[in-house]
Amino acid sequence: MVQVPAFRRHPSFELVALAGSDAVRTRRVAAELGIPHASADWSALLDQVKPDLVSVATPVDLHYPMTMGALERGCHVLCEKPAAMHRFQAAEMRARAAAANRVAAINHEFRFLPARRLAVELIRQGAIGTPRRGEILGRYPLWTRPQSRGMSWLSERRRGGGILGALGSHHTDCLRLCFGDPTHVVASVRVQQPQRGPTESSPASGLASADDACTLHYEFVGGATALVDLDATAPYRWERFEVHGSEATLRWDETGTTLWRLSPGAEPEALAIPERLVLARREGEPALVAPFIALLDRLAEALHGRVPMEPNFDDAVAVQSALDAARASNDSGSRIAIEIPAPRPA
Repeated sequence: MVQVPAFRRHPSFELVALAGSDAVRTRRVAAELGIPHASADWSALLDQVKPDLVSVATPVDLHYPMTMGALERGCHVLCEKPAAMHRFQAAEMRARAAAANRVAAINHEFRFLPARRLAVELIRQGAIGTPRRGEILGRYPLWTRPQSRGMSWLSERRRGGGILGALGSHHTDCLRLCFGDPTHVVASVRVQQPQRGPTESSPASGLASADDACTLHYEFVGGATALVDLDATAPYRWERFEVHGSEATLRWDETGTTLWRLSPGAEPEALAIPERLVLARREGEPALVAPFIALLDRLAEALHGRVPMEPNFDDAVAVQSALDAARASNDSGSRIAIEIPAPRPA
């Protein structure tokens, strides 16, 4: 659990309602957390409570109707990634938010990991010369064996499941910060271990239709390229991020706390993380709570009109467009141009 403890810790937010798919369980969880309103009918709950902000943290196929419903009621929105089932839904969500003059944020909280933030700053300052190549490798023990996890929406393509959307979206967002928007992609999006469940805690079983592995090769304006290779059937968790430039390479790992600079003829150098980028972590807390709180800091400032929201629905549309192109490349076996819908004129 990430969002609830983060919202509860943040001084600018108050949790007033919880919506879930199971009414009894939702009411029980809300009571345990001290949240005053709970329901399995999200639409009726919005009408009853009239919140200022709605956080949409659901299976992906529900992002579009819930986000549109919240915006229609005048709510600001924080939506989980990926934003929608395809880029046209994401573009409609962006247009509705703009028309309603509401803040629309996408939950790319990985942006706020200290090593990643420093890396992006240094790249933009020219510290590694001309950026030429990005490489992101990820190994995750999610579906190593049938008994690793039961069948759920995460294994169903029709509901927006799969590792491409779950983590490929974060990594595509990272590459956009380093190189700009990608222009083309060649991709393999696949299911390596299809059986899901049953497990000791869940009798649900079935065959996965959503990917548990993907390999993407992006091209960018100016000639830079990047590789993303993710495998959620590995027996261990490990990530490595590298950005190579004409003068040096930056490297960091899944902890996001240490950034290394590698230069020709020199020993690897651990770069100091500026205090302004260090996150306030609490012992025993899930690792993503701290970066999510940093995202909430930005969101709170945006809600007060002091800064523009980043990451926002422009980012959501761009990432969604890249994921759509990756799936199209896999299905066609060809190199695909990434077409990002432009915002509607004001």
